[in-house]
Amino acid sequence: MRSPPHPGTVCLPLSSPIRILVVDDHPFLREGVRAVVETQADMRVVGEADSGADAVVRYRELLPDIVLMDLQLPGLSGDQAIAAIRERSPKARIIVLTTYSGDAHALRACAPGRRGIC
Repeated sequence: MRSPPHPGTVCLPLSSPIRILVVDDHPFLREGVRAVVETQADMRVVGEADSGADAVVRYRELLPDIVLMDLQLPGLSGDQAIAAIRERSPKARIIVLTTYSGDAHALRACAPGRRGIC
């Protein structure tokens, strides 16, 4: 077991890689994230989604440890997908990805009361 970085933090044993779902409508970005993650022994991309609706379905199928979520998605937006995922799985861990500085969706996703990395 790894040493926790902070008191009260639980770390996964190295035999259990962090399972990641990558959600972005750009295939090159998904491929790039997968390439970076695959260099890490303790992480594994278990699935990909190219829309918010697909993200909700894939989350329910895969139950990943972490979702890397773009907010600018066709159809169901990233923040709508986050709400749908959290409706059934309130403790879902979702990291928001965006390339837009000051993105209103990102600011809403990081609103008070929401946990996340912004």
